[in-house]
Amino acid sequence: MNSGANTRDGLSVVIPTWNGRALLEKFLPGVVAAVAAFEDTCHRPAEILLADDASSDDTVDWLARNSPQLRCESSAHNLGFAPTANRGIRAARWNLVYLLNNDVALDASTLPPLIDHFAEPEVFAVTSEAYDYDTGQLRGGGQWGQLRHGFLGIHGRYFVPAPEPFADAPFLTLYAGGGSSLFDRQKFLALGGFDELFAPFGWEDVELSLRAWKQGFQIRYEPRSRIWHRFSSTIGSRFSRRQVRAIYERNRLLAHWLHLDTRSQIGKHAFFLMLKLIGSPLAGRWEMWSAFLQALARRKEVTAQRQSLRARQQRTLRQVLGQIAAQLSRSEVHPLTPHTAPLRPYNQNSRTPLRTEDVGLPAEGD
Repeated sequence: MNSGANTRDGLSVVIPTWNGRALLEKFLPGVVAAVAAFEDTCHRPAEILLADDASSDDTVDWLARNSPQLRCESSAHNLGFAPTANRGIRAARWNLVYLLNNDVALDASTLPPLIDHFAEPEVFAVTSEAYDYDTGQLRGGGQWGQLRHGFLGIHGRYFVPAPEPFADAPFLTLYAGGGSSLFDRQKFLALGGFDELFAPFGWEDVELSLRAWKQGFQIRYEPRSRIWHRFSSTIGSRFSRRQVRAIYERNRLLAHWLHLDTRSQIGKHAFFLMLKLIGSPLAGRWEMWSAFLQALARRKEVTAQRQSLRARQQRTLRQVLGQIAAQLSRSEVHPLTPHTAPLRPYNQNSRTPLRTEDVGLPAEGD
């Protein structure tokens, strides 16, 4: 893998990792193979950079012994996903950076379809289609959102079952997931990267994407680029469910306080937040109060950031949501639900996806 200056000519794959040696042993060989396939197909140089978040499981020594050709940037202290990803992207040699979780499998077709999108200057990021590594079921495609009961819902999903190499128009998505998306490094750094208020994890990719959309950029979904993700294999093994819920709820509140635009939106949010705070103890969900108090303690930083963001804003949140929701009227687009999700298992031996007909699964649409 070659090195070079920060230009559009090459690709950096940046993998934030924390105590992930076992996951890297399983998934890193497939990433190396996919990057080599990208170089052969696209005739561009590429690199893999591991951004280690002060692991205590000898990840760094293991990488030095087994993959000395790969770069590894290690932190002295455990800081969380956002600071670690930011550090890795700053250290990347190339201006197109594919940010990848350490529990994700790639194949030879993952990376090449993403590159051409960046010929258009408004593109900030392009995200891949995500399948469950264990079940082969499609879990992530294009994302759309809606404001309802004072909160932004971000889990509406759609997919494109038969994508054409050159669609009439790109497919837009609300946010670029921090575990399998290609970013324009210069734009990423100019926007300030992931907000480190959101450490250790959760909603940092949604918030950055909202920031990019509202400042005039565009985020796309590329259905020809596919990854297979073993979901929650890092967070789920290190934090209790209550801890995870409290952190995610805190960061969800921070994102709302940064990006709700109007007095009406803010008023509805405050009203329904109050109802959540009143009702959560009755349901045994005290983590909502923990999340609220933690978010409230960051109020001064949020206020300063909100003022800076509003000064540079070119679109409102409602305009962004409307532009993305318009995707749902396209004939190629299908809503993604547990009942409509296609199956595409991952072949661990060849590191290429099995076709549905190869494994006797029902074809899409059956």
